[in-house]
Amino acid sequence: MTLPEFHNPSAAQVDELRQLFREKLEKDAAKVPVGGFHQHDLKWVFEGDVWLTKFLENNDVNMKDSLKQLWETMEWRKQSGINDIREDNIRMEYINDALMYPRGRDLDGKTVFIFKSKLYVRGTRNLDDLKKCFLYWIERIIREANDDLVTIVFDLTDTGLSNVDMDYTKYIINTFKNYYPCSLNYILIYDLPWILNATFQLIKRLLPAKAVDRLKNISSKNIREYIDEDNMPRSWGGNDDYVFQFVPEGRRMMELPLMQNGVPNGILSKKVHFANLSPPDSPMLDDKMSTSFPEHSDGEMLRINPQNIITFSKAGNDFVGSVEITNVDSKDVSYKVKTTAPDKFRVRPSTGVLQPSASVTINVILQHGNTIQTLNREKFLVMCIGLTHEISNNPQELVELWKTISAKSASVEQHRLKCALPVMFDESGLESVFGASSNAGSDQYSAMGASYIGSGTIGLSVDKQMAMVQQTIAHLNETTHRLETQTKRNHRFQWVTCVLFILLAVAIVYILKVEIQSNASQYCSTNGGHH
Repeated sequence: MTLPEFHNPSAAQVDELRQLFREKLEKDAAKVPVGGFHQHDLKWVFEGDVWLTKFLENNDVNMKDSLKQLWETMEWRKQSGINDIREDNIRMEYINDALMYPRGRDLDGKTVFIFKSKLYVRGTRNLDDLKKCFLYWIERIIREANDDLVTIVFDLTDTGLSNVDMDYTKYIINTFKNYYPCSLNYILIYDLPWILNATFQLIKRLLPAKAVDRLKNISSKNIREYIDEDNMPRSWGGNDDYVFQFVPEGRRMMELPLMQNGVPNGILSKKVHFANLSPPDSPMLDDKMSTSFPEHSDGEMLRINPQNIITFSKAGNDFVGSVEITNVDSKDVSYKVKTTAPDKFRVRPSTGVLQPSASVTINVILQHGNTIQTLNREKFLVMCIGLTHEISNNPQELVELWKTISAKSASVEQHRLKCALPVMFDESGLESVFGASSNAGSDQYSAMGASYIGSGTIGLSVDKQMAMVQQTIAHLNETTHRLETQTKRNHRFQWVTCVLFILLAVAIVYILKVEIQSNASQYCSTNGGHH
Protein backbone atom coordinates (compact mmCIF):
# COMPACT_ATOMS: atom_id res chain seq x y z
CA MET A 1 0.00 0.00 0.00
CA THR A 2 1.41 3.40 -1.00
CA LEU A 3 1.31 6.58 1.00
CA PRO A 4 -1.78 8.69 0.42
CA GLU A 5 -1.12 11.67 -1.82
CA PHE A 6 -2.44 15.05 -0.76
CA HIS A 7 -3.36 17.91 -3.04
CA ASN A 8 -3.78 21.61 -2.46
CA PRO A 9 -6.80 22.76 -4.48
CA SER A 10 -6.29 25.84 -6.58
CA ALA A 11 -8.62 28.84 -6.49
CA ALA A 12 -9.96 27.77 -9.90
CA GLN A 13 -10.80 24.29 -8.58
CA VAL A 14 -12.59 25.78 -5.56
CA ASP A 15 -14.64 27.99 -7.89
CA GLU A 16 -15.40 25.00 -10.09
CA LEU A 17 -16.77 23.00 -7.13
CA ARG A 18 -18.86 26.00 -6.07
CA GLN A 19 -20.30 26.30 -9.58
CA LEU A 20 -21.06 22.56 -9.73
CA PHE A 21 -22.91 22.84 -6.43
CA ARG A 22 -24.87 25.84 -7.70
CA GLU A 23 -25.88 23.91 -10.85
CA LYS A 24 -26.89 20.86 -8.82
CA LEU A 25 -28.88 23.06 -6.47
CA GLU A 26 -30.85 24.45 -9.43
CA LYS A 27 -31.21 21.10 -11.18
CA ASP A 28 -32.16 19.03 -8.11
CA ALA A 29 -34.19 21.64 -6.27
CA ALA A 30 -36.93 19.08 -5.69
CA LYS A 31 -34.47 16.86 -3.81
CA VAL A 32 -33.50 19.55 -1.33
CA PRO A 33 -34.93 18.89 2.17
CA VAL A 34 -38.09 20.76 3.07
CA GLY A 35 -37.31 24.39 3.83
CA GLY A 36 -34.07 24.32 1.86
CA PHE A 37 -30.51 24.18 3.12
CA HIS A 38 -29.66 26.33 6.13
CA GLN A 39 -28.66 29.90 5.35
CA HIS A 40 -25.46 29.58 7.39
CA ASP A 41 -24.33 26.55 5.40
CA LEU A 42 -25.15 28.18 2.06
CA LYS A 43 -23.11 31.22 3.08
CA TRP A 44 -20.10 29.02 3.71
CA VAL A 45 -20.46 27.46 0.26
CA PHE A 46 -21.03 30.63 -1.76
CA GLU A 47 -19.06 33.23 0.19
CA GLY A 48 -16.08 31.32 1.61
CA ASP A 49 -13.48 28.84 0.41
CA VAL A 50 -12.75 26.90 3.62
CA TRP A 51 -15.43 24.24 3.30
CA LEU A 52 -14.88 23.70 -0.40
CA THR A 53 -11.13 23.47 0.09
CA LYS A 54 -11.55 20.80 2.77
CA PHE A 55 -13.90 18.68 0.66
CA LEU A 56 -11.55 18.89 -2.32
CA GLU A 57 -8.55 17.98 -0.17
CA ASN A 58 -10.38 15.06 1.36
CA ASN A 59 -11.22 13.67 -2.08
CA ASP A 60 -7.86 14.44 -3.72
CA VAL A 61 -9.44 17.15 -5.90
CA ASN A 62 -11.86 14.67 -7.45
CA MET A 63 -14.77 16.97 -8.41
CA LYS A 64 -17.41 14.27 -8.56
CA ASP A 65 -16.58 12.81 -5.15
CA SER A 66 -16.14 16.26 -3.58
CA LEU A 67 -19.53 17.43 -4.84
CA LYS A 68 -21.17 14.23 -3.62
CA GLN A 69 -19.71 14.56 -0.11
CA LEU A 70 -20.52 18.29 0.06
CA TRP A 71 -24.14 17.68 -0.98
CA GLU A 72 -24.55 14.79 1.49
CA THR A 73 -23.10 16.98 4.26
CA MET A 74 -25.55 19.77 3.48
CA GLU A 75 -28.43 17.26 3.60
CA TRP A 76 -27.20 15.77 6.87
CA ARG A 77 -26.80 19.15 8.51
CA LYS A 78 -30.32 20.18 7.48
CA GLN A 79 -32.01 16.90 8.47
CA SER A 80 -30.11 16.71 11.77
CA GLY A 81 -30.78 20.35 12.62
CA ILE A 82 -27.09 20.95 13.25
CA ASN A 83 -27.36 24.74 13.22
CA ASP A 84 -30.22 24.61 15.73
CA ILE A 85 -28.46 22.56 18.40
CA ARG A 86 -28.25 24.78 21.49
CA GLU A 87 -27.92 24.51 25.23
CA ASP A 88 -31.69 24.65 25.67
CA ASN A 89 -32.37 21.53 23.58
CA ILE A 90 -29.66 19.11 24.73
CA ARG A 91 -29.28 16.95 27.86
CA MET A 92 -27.37 19.38 30.05
CA GLU A 93 -26.84 16.76 32.75
CA TYR A 94 -24.68 14.88 30.23
CA ILE A 95 -22.73 18.08 29.58
CA ASN A 96 -22.29 18.79 33.30
CA ASP A 97 -21.09 15.23 33.91
CA ALA A 98 -17.92 16.26 32.03
CA LEU A 99 -17.90 13.20 29.78
CA MET A 100 -16.42 15.44 27.09
CA TYR A 101 -15.33 19.05 26.99
CA PRO A 102 -12.80 21.38 25.32
CA ARG A 103 -9.84 22.53 27.35
CA GLY A 104 -6.56 24.19 26.38
CA ARG A 105 -4.47 24.06 23.22
CA ASP A 106 -2.02 21.64 21.68
CA LEU A 107 1.48 22.64 20.56
CA ASP A 108 0.05 23.82 17.23
CA GLY A 109 -2.38 26.13 18.99
CA LYS A 110 -5.43 23.97 18.18
CA THR A 111 -8.30 23.43 20.61
CA VAL A 112 -8.06 20.20 22.62
CA PHE A 113 -11.32 18.25 22.97
CA ILE A 114 -11.15 15.70 25.82
CA PHE A 115 -13.20 12.50 26.17
CA LYS A 116 -13.18 11.00 29.67
CA SER A 117 -13.96 7.41 28.73
CA LYS A 118 -14.10 6.05 32.28
CA LEU A 119 -17.11 8.28 33.02
CA TYR A 120 -19.15 6.57 30.32
CA VAL A 121 -20.64 3.15 31.01
CA ARG A 122 -22.27 1.42 28.07
CA GLY A 123 -26.06 1.24 28.26
CA THR A 124 -26.48 3.77 31.09
CA ARG A 125 -27.23 6.81 28.91
CA ASN A 126 -29.49 7.62 25.98
CA LEU A 127 -27.31 7.24 22.90
CA ASP A 128 -29.22 9.78 20.78
CA ASP A 129 -28.88 12.44 23.49
CA LEU A 130 -25.20 11.61 23.85
CA LYS A 131 -24.68 12.06 20.09
CA LYS A 132 -26.40 15.43 20.24
CA CYS A 133 -24.10 16.56 23.05
CA PHE A 134 -21.10 15.53 20.95
CA LEU A 135 -22.41 17.57 17.99
CA TYR A 136 -23.03 20.56 20.27
CA TRP A 137 -19.41 20.58 21.40
CA ILE A 138 -17.96 20.07 17.90
CA GLU A 139 -20.05 22.86 16.41
CA ARG A 140 -19.25 25.16 19.32
CA ILE A 141 -15.51 24.47 19.04
CA ILE A 142 -15.64 25.15 15.30
CA ARG A 143 -17.53 28.40 15.84
CA GLU A 144 -15.18 29.63 18.55
CA ALA A 145 -12.05 28.56 16.66
CA ASN A 146 -13.37 30.02 13.38
CA ASP A 147 -13.31 26.61 11.66
CA ASP A 148 -9.72 25.88 12.67
CA LEU A 149 -8.56 22.34 13.37
CA VAL A 150 -9.28 20.45 16.58
CA THR A 151 -7.26 17.84 18.47
CA ILE A 152 -9.28 15.07 20.13
CA VAL A 153 -7.86 13.27 23.17
CA PHE A 154 -9.51 10.02 24.25
CA ASP A 155 -8.45 9.64 27.89
CA LEU A 156 -8.67 5.89 28.53
CA THR A 157 -7.23 5.98 32.05
CA ASP A 158 -8.89 3.33 34.25
CA THR A 159 -11.24 2.21 31.44
CA GLY A 160 -12.41 -1.33 30.86
CA LEU A 161 -14.72 -3.30 28.61
CA SER A 162 -17.83 -1.77 30.18
CA ASN A 163 -16.65 1.69 29.05
CA VAL A 164 -16.44 0.63 25.40
CA ASP A 165 -19.45 1.38 23.19
CA MET A 166 -18.59 0.53 19.61
CA ASP A 167 -21.83 2.06 18.29
CA TYR A 168 -20.99 5.43 19.82
CA THR A 169 -17.34 5.19 18.80
CA LYS A 170 -18.29 4.31 15.24
CA TYR A 171 -20.72 7.23 15.17
CA ILE A 172 -18.00 9.70 16.19
CA ILE A 173 -15.57 8.34 13.59
CA ASN A 174 -18.12 8.32 10.77
CA THR A 175 -19.28 11.84 11.65
CA PHE A 176 -15.79 13.25 11.25
CA LYS A 177 -15.08 11.06 8.25
CA ASN A 178 -18.22 12.00 6.32
CA TYR A 179 -19.24 15.46 7.49
CA TYR A 180 -16.18 17.20 8.95
CA PRO A 181 -13.40 16.36 6.47
CA CYS A 182 -9.86 17.53 7.17
CA SER A 183 -10.89 19.06 10.51
CA LEU A 184 -8.66 17.05 12.85
CA ASN A 185 -5.18 18.12 13.84
CA TYR A 186 -4.53 14.98 15.91
CA ILE A 187 -6.46 12.09 17.43
CA LEU A 188 -4.59 11.21 20.62
CA ILE A 189 -5.30 7.97 22.49
CA TYR A 190 -4.02 8.44 26.04
CA ASP A 191 -3.16 5.51 28.33
CA LEU A 192 -4.65 2.71 26.22
CA PRO A 193 -5.25 -0.46 28.31
CA TRP A 194 -3.92 -3.58 26.65
CA ILE A 195 -7.31 -5.25 26.86
CA LEU A 196 -8.68 -2.63 24.43
CA ASN A 197 -5.86 -3.02 21.90
CA ALA A 198 -7.98 -5.06 19.46
CA THR A 199 -10.72 -2.45 19.54
CA PHE A 200 -8.14 0.28 18.92
CA GLN A 201 -6.78 -1.52 15.87
CA LEU A 202 -10.26 -1.84 14.38
CA ILE A 203 -10.96 1.82 15.00
CA LYS A 204 -7.81 2.66 13.04
CA ARG A 205 -9.12 0.64 10.11
CA LEU A 206 -12.33 2.67 10.13
CA LEU A 207 -10.45 5.92 9.68
CA PRO A 208 -9.46 7.34 6.30
CA ALA A 209 -5.73 7.29 5.56
CA LYS A 210 -5.34 11.01 6.21
CA ALA A 211 -6.82 10.61 9.69
CA VAL A 212 -4.79 7.49 10.52
CA ASP A 213 -1.61 9.50 9.94
CA ARG A 214 -2.75 11.84 12.72
CA LEU A 215 -3.82 9.06 15.13
CA LYS A 216 -1.26 8.72 17.92
CA ASN A 217 -1.16 6.29 20.84
CA ILE A 218 0.37 8.31 23.66
CA SER A 219 1.21 8.03 27.34
CA SER A 220 2.69 10.22 30.07
CA LYS A 221 6.10 9.58 28.50
CA ASN A 222 5.47 11.27 25.16
CA ILE A 223 2.37 13.45 25.59
CA ARG A 224 4.59 16.54 25.79
CA GLU A 225 5.31 16.12 22.10
CA TYR A 226 1.73 17.22 21.45
CA ILE A 227 0.56 19.22 24.51
CA ASP A 228 2.71 21.33 26.82
CA GLU A 229 2.49 21.07 30.61
CA ASP A 230 0.55 24.32 31.05
CA ASN A 231 -2.25 22.95 28.84
CA MET A 232 -2.08 19.47 30.34
CA PRO A 233 -4.35 18.33 33.22
CA ARG A 234 -2.63 17.26 36.43
CA SER A 235 -3.95 13.74 35.90
CA TRP A 236 -1.68 13.59 32.83
CA GLY A 237 1.29 15.05 34.68
CA GLY A 238 0.70 18.68 33.72
CA ASN A 239 0.12 21.92 35.58
CA ASP A 240 -3.54 22.53 34.76
CA ASP A 241 -5.72 21.88 37.83
CA TYR A 242 -8.91 22.83 35.97
CA VAL A 243 -12.18 21.26 37.17
CA PHE A 244 -14.88 21.31 34.50
CA GLN A 245 -17.55 23.93 34.94
CA PHE A 246 -19.90 24.63 32.06
CA VAL A 247 -19.85 28.17 30.67
CA PRO A 248 -22.72 29.13 28.33
CA GLU A 249 -21.67 30.04 24.82
CA GLY A 250 -21.74 33.64 23.68
CA ARG A 251 -23.09 32.53 20.37
CA ARG A 252 -22.31 34.48 17.24
CA MET A 253 -22.18 33.81 13.54
CA MET A 254 -18.76 32.61 12.43
CA GLU A 255 -16.71 34.97 10.35
CA LEU A 256 -15.25 33.59 7.18
CA PRO A 257 -11.56 32.82 7.82
CA LEU A 258 -9.10 35.18 6.25
CA MET A 259 -7.28 33.99 3.16
CA GLN A 260 -3.53 33.93 2.78
CA ASN A 261 -2.17 33.49 -0.73
CA GLY A 262 -5.51 32.11 -1.78
CA VAL A 263 -5.52 29.47 0.98
CA PRO A 264 -7.46 29.67 4.29
CA ASN A 265 -5.22 30.43 7.26
CA GLY A 266 -6.49 27.38 9.14
CA ILE A 267 -5.34 25.14 6.31
CA LEU A 268 -1.87 26.65 6.08
CA SER A 269 -1.31 25.99 9.76
CA LYS A 270 -1.50 22.22 9.37
CA LYS A 271 2.06 20.94 9.69
CA VAL A 272 3.68 17.59 10.27
CA HIS A 273 5.83 17.60 13.42
CA PHE A 274 9.56 17.14 13.25
CA ALA A 275 11.44 16.97 16.52
CA ASN A 276 13.14 20.19 17.62
CA LEU A 277 11.85 22.22 14.66
CA SER A 278 9.60 25.18 15.23
CA PRO A 279 6.39 25.05 13.14
CA PRO A 280 7.27 28.01 10.86
CA ASP A 281 10.56 26.33 9.93
CA SER A 282 9.19 22.83 9.54
CA PRO A 283 10.86 21.49 6.39
CA MET A 284 7.92 19.32 5.43
CA LEU A 285 4.51 20.88 5.42
CA ASP A 286 1.65 18.41 5.35
CA ASP A 287 1.52 16.97 1.82
CA LYS A 288 -1.90 18.47 1.32
CA MET A 289 -0.13 21.85 1.29
CA SER A 290 1.89 21.25 -1.82
CA THR A 291 0.87 20.22 -5.28
CA SER A 292 4.01 18.13 -5.65
CA PHE A 293 6.13 16.07 -3.31
CA PRO A 294 9.73 16.56 -4.43
CA GLU A 295 11.89 13.57 -3.67
CA HIS A 296 15.59 13.45 -4.36
CA SER A 297 17.70 10.39 -5.00
CA ASP A 298 20.82 12.30 -5.98
CA GLY A 299 21.51 15.81 -4.77
CA GLU A 300 24.39 18.20 -5.09
CA MET A 301 25.86 16.99 -1.79
CA LEU A 302 24.32 13.59 -0.91
CA ARG A 303 23.43 10.40 -2.76
CA ILE A 304 20.76 8.23 -1.08
CA ASN A 305 20.60 4.44 -1.48
CA PRO A 306 18.02 2.96 -1.80
CA GLN A 307 16.38 5.85 -3.57
CA ASN A 308 13.46 7.61 -1.85
CA ILE A 309 12.42 4.72 0.38
CA ILE A 310 13.37 2.84 3.55
CA THR A 311 12.33 -0.81 3.55
CA PHE A 312 11.86 -2.47 6.94
CA SER A 313 12.49 -6.12 7.69
CA LYS A 314 12.36 -8.34 10.76
CA ALA A 315 15.68 -8.64 12.59
CA GLY A 316 15.26 -10.73 15.71
CA ASN A 317 12.55 -9.04 17.75
CA ASP A 318 12.94 -5.71 15.94
CA PHE A 319 11.82 -4.18 12.67
CA VAL A 320 14.80 -2.46 11.11
CA GLY A 321 15.24 -0.33 8.00
CA SER A 322 18.48 1.09 6.64
CA VAL A 323 19.59 3.65 4.11
CA GLU A 324 23.08 4.56 2.93
CA ILE A 325 24.05 8.16 2.35
CA THR A 326 27.19 9.17 0.44
CA ASN A 327 28.89 12.55 0.23
CA VAL A 328 29.23 13.33 -3.49
CA ASP A 329 30.49 16.86 -2.85
CA SER A 330 34.08 18.04 -2.81
CA LYS A 331 33.80 19.37 0.75
CA ASP A 332 32.77 17.96 4.11
CA VAL A 333 29.02 17.69 4.66
CA SER A 334 27.05 17.65 7.91
CA TYR A 335 23.79 15.68 7.86
CA LYS A 336 20.79 15.34 10.18
CA VAL A 337 17.87 12.86 10.00
CA LYS A 338 14.36 13.69 11.20
CA THR A 339 11.04 11.82 11.13
CA THR A 340 7.33 12.58 11.31
CA ALA A 341 7.10 10.17 14.28
CA PRO A 342 10.09 10.74 16.60
CA ASP A 343 8.45 8.68 19.36
CA LYS A 344 8.14 5.71 17.04
CA PHE A 345 11.70 5.23 15.77
CA ARG A 346 15.27 5.05 16.99
CA VAL A 347 17.67 6.46 14.37
CA ARG A 348 21.40 5.63 14.56
CA PRO A 349 23.35 7.71 13.72
CA SER A 350 20.94 10.62 13.38
CA THR A 351 23.64 13.26 12.80
CA GLY A 352 27.21 13.32 11.66
CA VAL A 353 29.84 14.64 9.26
CA LEU A 354 30.89 12.98 6.00
CA GLN A 355 34.14 13.69 4.23
CA PRO A 356 34.16 13.72 0.40
CA SER A 357 33.21 10.27 -1.06
CA ALA A 358 32.57 8.91 2.44
CA SER A 359 29.41 6.89 3.20
CA VAL A 360 27.44 5.95 6.29
CA THR A 361 24.60 3.49 6.83
CA ILE A 362 21.75 4.90 8.88
CA ASN A 363 19.70 2.30 10.75
CA VAL A 364 16.09 3.03 11.68
CA ILE A 365 14.60 0.76 14.36
CA LEU A 366 10.91 0.60 15.19
CA GLN A 367 10.59 1.17 18.94
CA HIS A 368 9.05 -1.65 20.98
CA GLY A 369 5.43 -1.02 21.78
CA ASN A 370 4.60 0.40 18.34
CA THR A 371 2.62 -1.43 15.70
CA ILE A 372 3.63 -1.81 12.05
CA GLN A 373 0.14 -1.21 10.69
CA THR A 374 0.82 2.38 9.60
CA LEU A 375 4.59 2.11 9.30
CA ASN A 376 4.40 2.68 5.55
CA ARG A 377 2.72 6.03 6.16
CA GLU A 378 5.62 7.55 8.07
CA LYS A 379 8.31 9.67 6.45
CA PHE A 380 11.92 10.63 7.03
CA LEU A 381 13.85 13.72 6.09
CA VAL A 382 17.61 13.78 5.52
CA MET A 383 19.00 17.30 5.63
CA CYS A 384 22.58 18.27 4.88
CA ILE A 385 24.72 21.38 4.71
CA GLY A 386 28.19 21.87 3.28
CA LEU A 387 30.93 22.75 5.75
CA THR A 388 33.00 25.74 4.68
CA HIS A 389 35.63 27.73 6.53
CA GLU A 390 32.78 29.80 8.02
CA ILE A 391 31.13 26.70 9.49
CA SER A 392 33.04 24.66 12.06
CA ASN A 393 32.88 20.87 12.12
CA ASN A 394 33.06 20.87 15.91
CA PRO A 395 30.28 18.48 17.08
CA GLN A 396 28.95 20.85 19.73
CA GLU A 397 28.87 23.77 17.32
CA LEU A 398 27.11 21.63 14.70
CA VAL A 399 24.44 20.73 17.26
CA GLU A 400 23.85 24.43 17.83
CA LEU A 401 23.88 25.05 14.08
CA TRP A 402 21.10 22.53 13.42
CA LYS A 403 19.06 24.08 16.23
CA THR A 404 19.25 27.56 14.77
CA ILE A 405 19.42 27.15 11.02
CA SER A 406 16.19 27.36 9.08
CA ALA A 407 15.28 24.19 7.19
CA LYS A 408 14.15 26.45 4.35
CA SER A 409 17.59 27.97 4.03
CA ALA A 410 19.01 27.81 0.53
CA SER A 411 22.17 26.21 1.95
CA VAL A 412 20.23 23.18 3.30
CA GLU A 413 19.68 20.24 0.94
CA GLN A 414 16.70 18.01 1.71
CA HIS A 415 15.95 14.40 0.81
CA ARG A 416 12.54 12.96 1.70
CA LEU A 417 12.13 9.24 2.25
CA LYS A 418 9.02 7.09 2.57
CA CYS A 419 8.78 3.86 4.56
CA ALA A 420 7.86 0.47 3.13
CA LEU A 421 7.05 -2.87 4.71
CA PRO A 422 8.36 -6.21 3.46
CA VAL A 423 5.85 -8.06 1.27
CA MET A 424 5.11 -10.61 3.98
CA PHE A 425 3.64 -7.85 6.14
CA ASP A 426 1.12 -6.27 3.83
CA GLU A 427 -2.21 -4.98 5.18
CA SER A 428 -3.98 -8.27 4.64
CA GLY A 429 -1.69 -9.97 7.15
CA LEU A 430 -2.35 -10.61 10.81
CA GLU A 431 0.69 -8.58 11.89
CA SER A 432 -0.68 -5.51 10.12
CA VAL A 433 -4.16 -5.88 11.55
CA PHE A 434 -3.18 -6.34 15.17
CA GLY A 435 0.34 -4.94 15.20
CA ALA A 436 3.65 -6.34 16.30
CA SER A 437 3.35 -4.86 19.74
CA SER A 438 5.79 -5.96 22.37
CA ASN A 439 4.44 -3.79 25.17
CA ALA A 440 3.51 -5.09 28.57
CA GLY A 441 0.49 -7.26 28.33
CA SER A 442 0.87 -8.08 24.64
CA ASP A 443 1.47 -11.73 25.41
CA GLN A 444 -1.68 -11.74 27.53
CA TYR A 445 -3.55 -10.02 24.72
CA SER A 446 -2.25 -12.51 22.17
CA ALA A 447 -3.31 -15.43 24.35
CA MET A 448 -6.75 -13.96 24.85
CA GLY A 449 -7.07 -12.75 21.25
CA ALA A 450 -6.21 -16.18 19.87
CA SER A 451 -9.44 -17.51 21.33
CA TYR A 452 -11.55 -15.31 19.10
CA ILE A 453 -9.34 -13.69 16.42
CA GLY A 454 -7.36 -16.14 14.40
CA SER A 455 -6.34 -16.32 10.78
CA GLY A 456 -10.00 -16.51 9.83
CA THR A 457 -10.36 -12.77 10.40
CA ILE A 458 -7.83 -11.90 7.76
CA GLY A 459 -9.60 -10.33 4.82
CA LEU A 460 -12.87 -9.84 6.66
CA SER A 461 -14.67 -6.55 6.23
CA VAL A 462 -14.36 -3.95 8.96
CA ASP A 463 -18.01 -4.38 9.89
CA LYS A 464 -17.55 -8.11 10.33
CA GLN A 465 -14.43 -7.61 12.43
CA MET A 466 -16.23 -5.05 14.56
CA ALA A 467 -19.12 -7.46 14.97
CA MET A 468 -16.65 -10.10 16.15
CA VAL A 469 -15.12 -7.71 18.67
CA GLN A 470 -18.55 -6.64 19.91
CA GLN A 471 -19.52 -10.29 20.24
CA THR A 472 -16.30 -10.98 22.12
CA ILE A 473 -16.81 -8.01 24.43
CA ALA A 474 -20.36 -9.19 25.10
CA HIS A 475 -19.04 -12.69 25.78
CA LEU A 476 -16.40 -11.35 28.17
CA ASN A 477 -18.99 -9.22 29.93
CA GLU A 478 -21.25 -12.23 30.23
CA THR A 479 -18.39 -14.32 31.59
CA THR A 480 -17.45 -11.58 34.05
CA HIS A 481 -21.05 -11.29 35.18
CA ARG A 482 -21.28 -15.04 35.59
CA LEU A 483 -18.09 -15.12 37.66
CA GLU A 484 -19.33 -12.25 39.81
CA THR A 485 -22.65 -14.06 40.37
CA GLN A 486 -20.84 -17.27 41.23
CA THR A 487 -18.54 -15.39 43.64
CA LYS A 488 -21.53 -13.80 45.38
CA ARG A 489 -23.22 -17.19 45.57
CA ASN A 490 -20.08 -18.67 47.10
CA HIS A 491 -19.97 -15.85 49.64
CA ARG A 492 -23.59 -16.46 50.59
CA PHE A 493 -22.92 -20.18 50.87
CA GLN A 494 -19.96 -19.48 53.14
CA TRP A 495 -22.08 -17.27 55.39
CA VAL A 496 -24.85 -19.85 55.54
CA THR A 497 -22.28 -22.53 56.33
CA CYS A 498 -20.82 -20.39 59.14
CA VAL A 499 -24.28 -19.74 60.60
CA LEU A 500 -25.17 -23.45 60.46
CA PHE A 501 -21.86 -24.33 62.05
CA ILE A 502 -22.49 -21.86 64.89
CA LEU A 503 -26.05 -23.16 65.37
CA LEU A 504 -24.77 -26.72 65.35
CA ALA A 505 -22.10 -25.84 67.91
CA VAL A 506 -24.69 -24.15 70.14
CA ALA A 507 -26.98 -27.16 69.79
CA ILE A 508 -24.17 -29.54 70.70
CA VAL A 509 -23.22 -27.42 73.71
CA TYR A 510 -26.87 -27.27 74.77
CA ILE A 511 -27.33 -31.03 74.40
CA LEU A 512 -24.13 -31.71 76.32
CA LYS A 513 -25.24 -29.32 79.04
CA VAL A 514 -28.67 -31.01 79.33
CA GLU A 515 -27.02 -34.41 79.34
CA ILE A 516 -24.61 -33.41 82.05
CA GLN A 517 -27.40 -31.97 84.19
CA SER A 518 -29.51 -35.10 83.67
CA ASN A 519 -26.63 -37.36 84.68
CA ALA A 520 -25.97 -35.19 87.73
CA SER A 521 -29.62 -35.46 88.83
CA GLN A 522 -29.62 -39.22 88.42
CA TYR A 523 -26.37 -39.46 90.41
CA CYS A 524 -27.82 -37.43 93.25
CA SER A 525 -31.01 -39.52 93.32
CA THR A 526 -29.07 -42.75 93.44
CA ASN A 527 -26.87 -41.62 96.31
CA GLY A 528 -29.90 -40.39 98.28
CA GLY A 529 -31.63 -43.79 97.98
CA HIS A 530 -28.61 -45.59 99.39
CA HIS A 531 -28.76 -43.49 102.57
